[in-house]
Amino acid sequence: MSWRTPGHRRSLRLFRDGAGATPAHMAFPSAPLPHPDGWFCVGFGHEVAAGEVITRRSTGEDVVLARGASGRLRALRPHCPHLGAHLGVMGTVTGDDIVCGFHRFAFSLDGPCRRTAYGGPPPRATLDTLPVRETGGLILVWRARDGSPPTWEPPALSTSGWRAPRGTMYEVAGHPQQITENVVDFGHLEHLHGATLAAAPEVSFDGRECGGRFRVVRRLPRVGQVSATYTFRVYGLGLTVIECALSDHVATRFFALPNPVDPWRAEFRFAATARVAPSERVPRMWSKPASGVAARLIRDAFYVIHAHGGSLDLPVWHYQTYRETPRLAPGDGPIGRYRKWAEQFYSTPPATTTGDCHAVCDVHQRQGHGGQH
Repeated sequence: MSWRTPGHRRSLRLFRDGAGATPAHMAFPSAPLPHPDGWFCVGFGHEVAAGEVITRRSTGEDVVLARGASGRLRALRPHCPHLGAHLGVMGTVTGDDIVCGFHRFAFSLDGPCRRTAYGGPPPRATLDTLPVRETGGLILVWRARDGSPPTWEPPALSTSGWRAPRGTMYEVAGHPQQITENVVDFGHLEHLHGATLAAAPEVSFDGRECGGRFRVVRRLPRVGQVSATYTFRVYGLGLTVIECALSDHVATRFFALPNPVDPWRAEFRFAATARVAPSERVPRMWSKPASGVAARLIRDAFYVIHAHGGSLDLPVWHYQTYRETPRLAPGDGPIGRYRKWAEQFYSTPPATTTGDCHAVCDVHQRQGHGGQH
């Protein structure tokens, strides 16, 4: 979330070797927080073409993604109900079916077995499917510790006019709650990223969403002082959407996407996209292609700049402990209220105490430092 690129290589080096430090998932005997429930990103839509099968991991289990000839994407539990072959290894897509290569049993991507290689009626066997949604170029899969169906839906993010997201993924020792907490940790913007808040940030918590707005300023070499206003929406603990409008015609969008893969291990995906409205001053036959090229260039530039800035967080998360009752100071942001809001995303609330943290944040808000609304 900053323009700062110096230090990118040093941050990645610290992330990878830690100067001898022990990564958090190895340093602690048990995960401080369990896997949360919610929608988690396991990839980008363009990574799964029609007829393809790929395997990803979420909340301690492989997830098989398959897209049929019709373009429908399905998320499946990994093992064939016949004799247990891994469909991400042995499965192939034919039409809108997935065929297990072990015995050539064919299943509809919606679940039921359609046919076998032996002839005769198929067995009453059904694939275990998982709720999956595609929105804004992202693939989101619903995960719940108790196996319950979705209790809420992710936002419907338009892709019209937006370039396909350009992203990267890091495997970090961490947890979605702690990673997403960065969004409301306004104190670290200046001290870690070198971006100064230009005004008190706005933050609100409403049901399953947390949203807000903040403006930062920074002096860049050979450019001078620049400023940018960001709006953000957090949906559960796995999807943060940050937008920055450069003008009435140019908009950028960033995604911060932690996905819990194993206890205190997460995949963190960062992605950027952009949209440029066609210019009325250019002939119509040229304006759409030109706006597409401009959007791609802006997306790539903002991806490089912000991905480099975001890399500064990696060595923090990878070696960071979880403080149940952090000793907060004025200017930290509404961390206590964020944690209280986050409690709703656990089938069984984590055995942590947020009261002290929440109370300290309330004191700071009354002093005018919390930036909460």
